[in-house]
Amino acid sequence: MNRAITLPFLITVALIIVVFLLFQNLEVFFSNLLNQLSSNASLFALVSCLVLASDIVLPVPSSIVMYVNGFVLGTFYGSVVSLTALLISSTIGYYLGSLTSLGFKNNDNEKARSVIEKYGPVSILITRGIPILSEAVCIVCGYNKMPFRRYIMLNLAGYVPLCLLYAFCGSLGYNQNTFFISFACSLLISALFWFAGKMLFKNRQA
Repeated sequence: MNRAITLPFLITVALIIVVFLLFQNLEVFFSNLLNQLSSNASLFALVSCLVLASDIVLPVPSSIVMYVNGFVLGTFYGSVVSLTALLISSTIGYYLGSLTSLGFKNNDNEKARSVIEKYGPVSILITRGIPILSEAVCIVCGYNKMPFRRYIMLNLAGYVPLCLLYAFCGSLGYNQNTFFISFACSLLISALFWFAGKMLFKNRQA
């Protein structure tokens, strides 16, 4: 794969892992904070949205937050809050990558952009539910100037089923087994996106 994609991707993954290791206690803090606010739906929704939106730069347990959103707010409002926050987070990641690219652009720019055009849609869809990779792909898409409208629509398509899934499972009750089932289903959704993307790419080549 082109160096202009792999280099920022690897650097981004490394930085995100370092942040997770340095601020790993924030996961417990965020979880406790949301549990304390669960009795006030409006305040909970606001704080949850802010916490989930910060996932692009902080180690937020996004799957747990989306699940708790469903438990506290119900399927509809829980999924709306989660989706709004994740789209904000994706937008921040895109523009972080875009700003970073100002100092790293090189002669491989056009080739890198063509690779993103071919593989970007699949990479966005299949990584929406995967920690670290999700954030890294957002930044790389911004770095390589993927058209923002296309980028945000792909994020929307990838996040909608995940937000609905976690919110629905959360609305059934705060249960560890239900959470693990919803997490497994989110991985299945990513796999289905991957399969559909590969089939679409093969059809285009044909």
